[in-house]
Amino acid sequence: MEIGTITLISFRNHNKTILNFDPNVTVIWGKNGSGKTSVLEAIYNLSIGKSFKTNTKKELIKEGKNNFIIKGVFKNSKNIKKEVYYYQNNKGKRKIKINGKNVLNRKEMIGLNNVVVFSPEEENITKGYPKEKRRFFNKLFSICSKEYLNNLIVFNKTIKQRNTLLKNKNKLPKKQLVDLLKPWNEKYIQTAVQIWKQRNFFLNDFKILFNKTSKEFDNKINIKIDFKENEETRETFLKKIEKNIHKEIIMKTTLLGPHKDRISFLFKNKSLKKHASQGEHKVFLAILKITELLFINKKKQSCPIFLIDDLFANLDIDKSKKITDFLNEIKKTNNIKPQTIITTTDVISLKKNEFFKKGVELKKHKLISGCKA
Repeated sequence: MEIGTITLISFRNHNKTILNFDPNVTVIWGKNGSGKTSVLEAIYNLSIGKSFKTNTKKELIKEGKNNFIIKGVFKNSKNIKKEVYYYQNNKGKRKIKINGKNVLNRKEMIGLNNVVVFSPEEENITKGYPKEKRRFFNKLFSICSKEYLNNLIVFNKTIKQRNTLLKNKNKLPKKQLVDLLKPWNEKYIQTAVQIWKQRNFFLNDFKILFNKTSKEFDNKINIKIDFKENEETRETFLKKIEKNIHKEIIMKTTLLGPHKDRISFLFKNKSLKKHASQGEHKVFLAILKITELLFINKKKQSCPIFLIDDLFANLDIDKSKKITDFLNEIKKTNNIKPQTIITTTDVISLKKNEFFKKGVELKKHKLISGCKA
């Protein structure tokens, strides 16, 4: 899918902004605070149903306004158009429509208009806690598989209910609490085993593609993704749950399951988080994001939109140019056409350093305080 036009009304610092996008590359430029990132945020909202910067919807509403509206027109390779409408007010009411039809659940949007975001906010994936890595892969695999998404939703609901019981606010006797947990244990074990099976498959596939991408980007680079495959069956996991149940009652939380999986990012066979420099973190993240784009294209047979926020904040000019050159090469070798939308404060450097080769169509929009110049 690619996006043709977008309209932002009272979104962040935009009063009313209408932008159109080139199928190849669009550059949105302006000073900090001009509303560049907000455009990418709006595209992401129309694609995923949430922001990549905040979980608080009120933050997205322009100061002094009661609601925001964003509308976008997407189209696929067969030129079939899809209009997405998103309304949110400051009282929490939300309305999403696709081609005029109400979307009742955000999960209906996942996997339809895919995007990959490379932004400073995404640095938590490599620098943050293990849950940030799990969140990244859970989102990616949910985009690629409705079955994975549905299992994850059931799993999260089940663990929430299970943890509520484990907190035992009613001070029930231990035996009674164990009996109450049994039906939730069964559902929990079933979905956990399914998620592990699917996660193993997807992670192995992603790992192969990541290794290939990193070598093509720079054959001297030594980075890896490592994880321990979990091969629990219903029977083996049930035994572990039963063995740990009293400890869980004491700790008042679920101690075993996919929510505890650890995925390691390695630099020169050492922890990336502990041993890599700022620049090495950014290169790793760039390769991770390009692999994400290729992975979605492989699984969905449709190339996502690549949103690159503040290009020179992520990497210096030389490495930034290497990324854009690599993207151009990917288009040739993989026969894909990722629509790329870039924000920057320094459009002169893009021209001066020839970020895009001659013949590459390039659309530019300048923003000033949430308005198109």
